[in-house]
Amino acid sequence: MWSNITVGRFLGTRLVALVVLGSGLVNVFSVIGPALPDRARIVRGLFPLEFIHLSRFSTLLIGFALIISSINICKGKKRAFHLVSLLAILSIAFHLTKGLDYEEAIVSGVLLILLLMTRRRFVVKSSIPDLHAGLNRLVIAFLAALLYGVAGFWLLDKREFGINFTIGDSIHRTLLFLSLIGDPEVVPRTGYARWFVDSMYLMTGTAIAYSLFAVFRPVVYRYRTLPHERKLAESLTLSHGRSALDYFKYWPDKTFFLSSTQQCYIAYKVGAGYAMALGDPVGPEEEIEAVIRLFVDFCRENDWRVAFHQTLPDFLPIYRKLGFRKLKIGDDAIVVLKEFSLEGRKFKKLRHNINQLEKEGFRLLRYSPPVSPEIMAQVKEVSDGWLQIPGRRERTFTLGSFDHEYVRHTPVYAVADGSGRMLAFANEIPSFRKGEATIDLMRHRPDAPNNIMDYLFTKLFLLKKEEGFAFFNMGMAPLAGFEEREEASLEEQAVHNFMQRLNFLFSYQGLKLYKAKFATQWEPRYLVYRNVLSLPMVARAIAEVSEIRG
Repeated sequence: MWSNITVGRFLGTRLVALVVLGSGLVNVFSVIGPALPDRARIVRGLFPLEFIHLSRFSTLLIGFALIISSINICKGKKRAFHLVSLLAILSIAFHLTKGLDYEEAIVSGVLLILLLMTRRRFVVKSSIPDLHAGLNRLVIAFLAALLYGVAGFWLLDKREFGINFTIGDSIHRTLLFLSLIGDPEVVPRTGYARWFVDSMYLMTGTAIAYSLFAVFRPVVYRYRTLPHERKLAESLTLSHGRSALDYFKYWPDKTFFLSSTQQCYIAYKVGAGYAMALGDPVGPEEEIEAVIRLFVDFCRENDWRVAFHQTLPDFLPIYRKLGFRKLKIGDDAIVVLKEFSLEGRKFKKLRHNINQLEKEGFRLLRYSPPVSPEIMAQVKEVSDGWLQIPGRRERTFTLGSFDHEYVRHTPVYAVADGSGRMLAFANEIPSFRKGEATIDLMRHRPDAPNNIMDYLFTKLFLLKKEEGFAFFNMGMAPLAGFEEREEASLEEQAVHNFMQRLNFLFSYQGLKLYKAKFATQWEPRYLVYRNVLSLPMVARAIAEVSEIRG
């Protein structure tokens, strides 16, 4: 729920953005057609013709810049505010010098006054370059240039080119100019017609240059800056990682916020207006509080709300100190491997099932990376079959999805039947908790025996126990309730029950019951957030950042 201040700010920036857009259109259309004769004579007496042409070209470019800048004004960007303020001042000057167009100058003056009155609303800093936003700007730049050309040709007097342009003709000729092909039939017959053709080339060149900037800026960030940050994040995780979840913090779907020392980072993704951080910051404990503070300030400047998804209990006092609330969202199921054994009455049925499968020729196979193409073909076949089971689909953010190169470069454990047909698999990933083993993808064929995953896990537990691991993390069972020893407020319990009904992740109780067959410890994981009334939006943000976009 938004506060009155937030709503006022939203409406204020929207209103200013509309005025900026309108002022830009006024600038663009004001140069279409020659100046009024009486005013033109006065201006020619004051300024040389070249300067008047420069004023007209400058007015056109300022109009284009205002149209584009209205997007960032709407978002409350601080840099856009300063740019538009400067453009409004220049616009006033050029309107007067190109033809004493005081009416248009007044519009620019009104814009400048409005900007000054609302200056406190523009606090958002420039965000990380985004390809989707860049493509949107490309479309707007093209539409602005197209609109200018179509309106110009359509409104021009027949004597300028000797052609009475229809709307269809205007669109066709404008597209030829925008493609830099030109049109040999469009021959200027007057000085103004020559200026208009030159202005079309100027508008086209400007639109192309801006489009290249809008598209290639995020591309440069994605392929140059971001890989460097990801390498640093991976290095910091190797030194300071604390959990199995940390492996996914330096995945390609994450963006990184680095501390001022570059010794601590937060991995996050933006969705539904939230900067959703994955787990806790990674770095030395003494830097955790400082980097959270800086991250909160950074998000405020970008007009994002903040939440931390699947945090450990370790830093809850720091979050509480900084004004956050906690909500338990699940437990990691931990198998203490030294206590795991098939002996005794507890696993009598499981022991019988394992022995029966092995009598039928079932076995666990390990494939070291890089996994061969032949084996990967079988792995993909199992995964594709699993995805056909109702309710199964790929997710990301807190876990991996089936990517050929990713799976191929991890150890794969597969269950094969007597004929060698692969029925199920799991891929191992590193855990940054000392002595802990874990996996990511766990998939089986729809026609595999019901106890196939029991066989896979049992064999994995025994194998990892032999290898010297102390724990096996089976992953989180989401929203599966509170343990008897846990203290939860009435508010947390009520919210927990509400969130359980938002079935946007998994079948909660089913996962809890399955993992409880093996788990000997449950380690709580939390959602850290600001306001209980914003939880529906937080749930939407988690769902959005977890979706895989094509």
